[in-house]
Amino acid sequence: MNQLLSQVSYPVFLYMTFLFFLIASGFSFVVGVALASRSQKALRAFDSLNRWISVRKMMRPLMMPHNVEPALMKRRVALGSVIFAGALASVWLLAGTDLRPALSLFEGILTPSQIEGVAENLKSFLLVGNAVCLLVSALILFFPQVLSTVENYTDRWFTMRKAMQPLEKMHMEVDCWVLKHPTSVGITLVVLSLSAGMLMLNQLQNIVA
Repeated sequence: MNQLLSQVSYPVFLYMTFLFFLIASGFSFVVGVALASRSQKALRAFDSLNRWISVRKMMRPLMMPHNVEPALMKRRVALGSVIFAGALASVWLLAGTDLRPALSLFEGILTPSQIEGVAENLKSFLLVGNAVCLLVSALILFFPQVLSTVENYTDRWFTMRKAMQPLEKMHMEVDCWVLKHPTSVGITLVVLSLSAGMLMLNQLQNIVA
């Protein structure tokens, strides 16, 4: 069953990927024609799209710590039971599952022995993760004080403001260069779009055939 699903899903994935790039090449072709013809409406549209949006303001809700522990611990029996049942079911399903068919996407890139190694490592990682979930559910159900003690050492808030400061600055060098040389950029974009579009169309025809 897994092999059948992989045989069906892989061509569908390739088809949707090529279709996406075909649509993108059509859009870039239109943009290239607009630039090459020096359309005033297109140039004004490009200029109007260059607007600064504050990433810091958008991400502010994610930057604030939210303590959900009091609300969750009011229903710790239900929470611990759900985590325990989900982790136990995952361990039971993983124990008898071969993950190699799920990695058929890498056939031809990796050797069968490498795919087997990746599948085993992935399976071990998932089993260890679910084992940790079983431990956490046991702490929630039977040792909530121990869990609170552990959380006192692990609950730390880290700000992303400093790391995201470069995103707050506008970089208009490429935009200004394109608007200064719209004809050459437009012609180049048209040629590249046609080439990419023809390639994607050819690949789609091969998949359908």
